[in-house]
Amino acid sequence: MLLASCAREAAVREVPASRPAAKPIPPANASSTASRAPDTANQATDSVIGDADDESIPPMEDSIAFSCTPRSLGPRDTLTLQFETPHGGELMVLTPGDVFFSFVYPQGDNRAQKYSIVPSEEFKTMSKLKVPADIRLPPLVYGKDTIPEAVFGRPGEYKLQMGDKMESDHTGPPYICKVLFTP
Repeated sequence: MLLASCAREAAVREVPASRPAAKPIPPANASSTASRAPDTANQATDSVIGDADDESIPPMEDSIAFSCTPRSLGPRDTLTLQFETPHGGELMVLTPGDVFFSFVYPQGDNRAQKYSIVPSEEFKTMSKLKVPADIRLPPLVYGKDTIPEAVFGRPGEYKLQMGDKMESDHTGPPYICKVLFTP
C-alpha cells in the first residue's frame, strides 16, 4: 500500500512479496496517483463515509433563528417572518412548482435586480419582516426574471430560505421555514 502525505515528501510502506514493489514518488510529483489499483480491503465504501466533495450540510428547519407565521397562509393574509440577529442577507422562497423568487438579495451590478423588498445590509439586522401574501416579484427564471408575478400564486407548500450566497454552491446551510398556501 502506498501512503503519501500532504507535504512535499512521500513515504512507502512495505508491501507483501506477492505484489509488485512500489517505488517512491519524487517530491515534485507527490500529488500524482499510483499506477496500480489501491488496496481497498480495509477501507469503508463511499456510501458509508460520503464523498470528499460532498460538503452539503442539511438546512436548519423550524428553529428559533428563523420562523414564519401563520403556517397556513391565505391570499389576504400577511406572512410574518422572525429572525435572530444578525443573520444572513438573503431571503428566497421555493414554490410548489419548483420556482425560486428572491425577496431580499444583495444589489449587484445588474440593475434589473431592483426588486429586493429591503436592502440586504439592512435586512441582516432586522428581527421581523412582514410580507403580504399578494406580493408580486419576478421569478428566477431566465427570460421571466424582470416581469413581476404573484409569488403565492398556486396552492401548496412554500419553503422560505434565509442565508448568504443562496445562489452559490459554496454557502452555509440555509435556515428554512415552510408555509402552506391555500387560495
